[in-house]
Amino acid sequence: MSGSGTGQKGAGGSWGVPQGLDPMRVMDVASAYWNSCVLHAANRLDIFNRLDGQPKDLDTLTRETGADKRCLGTLLSALVSIDFLDRDGDVFRNNKFSQTFLTSSSTFYQGGIVYMFENWYQAWGGLYNTVMTGKPSALMHQEYTDEETRNYMMGMHNRALSQSDVLTSMFDLSGKKQLMDVGCGPATFAVKFCERYPGLQAVAMDRPQNLKIAKQIVDQYHMQDRVELRPGDYNTDSLGSGNDAMLLSSMTNQESPQTLRKLLKKCYDSMNKDGVIMIQEQLLHPDKKGPRLAAMIGVNQIINTVSGMSYSSTEMETILRDVGFVDVESRQMAPPSPFVMVSGYKR
Repeated sequence: MSGSGTGQKGAGGSWGVPQGLDPMRVMDVASAYWNSCVLHAANRLDIFNRLDGQPKDLDTLTRETGADKRCLGTLLSALVSIDFLDRDGDVFRNNKFSQTFLTSSSTFYQGGIVYMFENWYQAWGGLYNTVMTGKPSALMHQEYTDEETRNYMMGMHNRALSQSDVLTSMFDLSGKKQLMDVGCGPATFAVKFCERYPGLQAVAMDRPQNLKIAKQIVDQYHMQDRVELRPGDYNTDSLGSGNDAMLLSSMTNQESPQTLRKLLKKCYDSMNKDGVIMIQEQLLHPDKKGPRLAAMIGVNQIINTVSGMSYSSTEMETILRDVGFVDVESRQMAPPSPFVMVSGYKR
């Protein structure tokens, strides 16, 4: 039987691959973790900081790291191949990208985010069992050391700095008195809203361990008198009253629809008339065919939380309307923000 060009083996012993389809895509996706493991190992070996402003040869890096020379040389070659390092013979140097994002001396440092994803690596290996049983292979909000928390929070802070102008320019908070940042992380957005609107005060709520880092950021921007750091659990603790604006950033997909509905109702009840709610999140398109990052974050939630999931923009809008918000809409945020903004008002 001869092949038909749809993947069956032809008479000559070759495979007739349909035009425009590349079988290497299967390998690329199946082996994608190779790239991340190379980055994780380099980050843990502190390669990028060792090369901060000074090229070094393989012998020097071998001595400094205590690694095996053959294996370290292989790792460095891989880093060059994925464009995280440059090389000249056996001398290696940071390129502009790694110097900007992977050295701790840079204000744009993202190494803490790398550590975070490495910590999740083993849990992702349990994805099959999670899908079969409905039970997460790991749980978020496990105990992290202060150093791990700081690395992650500062990575979030540096990323938020690049996105804050986009967010704070989307809504006119002139005349508003109080913003509440629910699950604030490093509280960067609360600080930046207060910078833009001189009459605004902010309450930033999160777990005490995260607020230790948020305090450093609030102090750095001299916002101690305008940003109140309030320890608490947004699901069980009061959100207070008198809120003119509410911000929920990159945390709603950790919750089940039922829990999220209760949380957004708490937000509604805590707000003044004409208050605005701003949900900044990775959301699926209404047809749930993408985008890829939002879909993958949904997978991360089923691995790491008991009931988290990915939501579509339509689903988020529906929940907001159900709890009483009006003038609800979704907008793709401008680069460099990867988020969708879903907003509504209390009338």
